[in-house]
Formats: sequence, C-alpha cells, structure tokens
Amino acid sequence: MCVYCGGSLEKATTDFVEKIDNYIIVIKNVPCEKCTQCGEEYFSDPVARKIEAILDGIQRISSEITVTVIDYPKAA
Repeated sequence: MCVYCGGSLEKATTDFVEKIDNYIIVIKNVPCEKCTQCGEEYFSDPVARKIEAILDGIQRISSEITVTVIDYPKAA
C-alpha cells in the first residue's frame, strides 16, 4: 500500500535518475513497485543497495562524464 495516498502497488520498472556534482546518471529498467494511483515508486532493499553500489562505482571512474546511462538488469 502506498504510504502517500493509500493506493495499491504493482510490480514495474522505472528509470532512476541521480544528479551528482556536475553529471547525471540514469539507470534504466530498475525493478520497483509503483502506486497505481499516484505513481510513487518503491525499491526493495536489495535493489536500493544495488543502486547505491552502481552509483559508488560510477563516482570512482567519472570525473569528466556528464551523463551516464546504465541498464539495471545488465549491471545487477
């Protein structure tokens, strides 16, 4: 159940976008649960941990990159 509107959740995928300093990272096809009423998205703990690991890895190698797009199933 959605904590914002009380709507029901369904399994879906989404694009996760994060701005860090002067660049933007897009992780495509991230599994989530999405509210059918308001669209709020929720990530499971394992998915959230993997997103953080992906972001940490990109930060270590990215100093001049301005946009990075990653496909979640390929990175997970």
